[in-house]
Amino acid sequence: MTTQRRPLFASGRTLVIGLRGWSDAGGAASGAISQVVETAELERLVVRLDDEIYFDYAATRPQVTTNEHGERVIEFPQALIVGPTPGSSSQVYAMAGQEPSLRWRTFVSEVINVCRLEQIENIVLVGALLADAPHTREIRVGRTSEDPEVQHEFGLEAPSYEGPTGVMSVIAQEARAVGIRVMSLWASVPHYSTSIESPSPKAELALVDALAELLMLAIDRKQLVREAEEWQVRISGLIEQDDELSDYVRYLEETRDVVDSEAATGDAIAAEFEQFLAVSGESTSNDEDEDGEEPTR
Repeated sequence: MTTQRRPLFASGRTLVIGLRGWSDAGGAASGAISQVVETAELERLVVRLDDEIYFDYAATRPQVTTNEHGERVIEFPQALIVGPTPGSSSQVYAMAGQEPSLRWRTFVSEVINVCRLEQIENIVLVGALLADAPHTREIRVGRTSEDPEVQHEFGLEAPSYEGPTGVMSVIAQEARAVGIRVMSLWASVPHYSTSIESPSPKAELALVDALAELLMLAIDRKQLVREAEEWQVRISGLIEQDDELSDYVRYLEETRDVVDSEAATGDAIAAEFEQFLAVSGESTSNDEDEDGEEPTR
């Protein structure tokens, strides 16, 4: 009898990382990590990274809170790695908290040392970035990896991005240097939605579904589905009150539909964009004729 091989990231110890900050648009990544922690019952504190050498308190302010005893306490920015308790069958670990603002190399060295001590074989980096995406369509989650084995397993291409980056890219580079497999999951959060309402449960749900599939983890998504549906209705209602934003979202929807269609080609996408520009130009001309001056933008 042959045993079916479990896919990468669902076999061996896997650390899932999602940090608040630059790579957490709409709180989607940090929210998804919380879902993993709860589902996998990660109750063992492996390490707490809260040294003040890592955080600029003027940029990320400590928070005054009240504890369970009614005492006012100050909570400083930190990042935590948690894991399964001894005897648990789970092989999932999670890292959550605040992205460090200082001494990234030292911070990453601590993370990699923990991975080696805990014999972690895989890392999944979870992020969310603002994008030209419509809130009424499925939130896309991109997968990338520079590891040839991971690329072959999941049919991925190496990332081609060049430009400013976050601490997670440093973690990925150092992890690969010591033989840890790495994959990145990035949700595309509609950029206009976060100025209307944040967090973004629909983007969080997309990341939760991607993680559940990747880790073969049964995450309860019912409440998050309801929150995502309610969020979409609220965003749509507010957008309807702004004609210019409504036109822009309609363009994003039409462009997504063209791209997603089986007949999508570069020429078709370009034609869709030109049509949007033509409609926008006609609308502007009409406004000028009626009012005698250029409309306020």
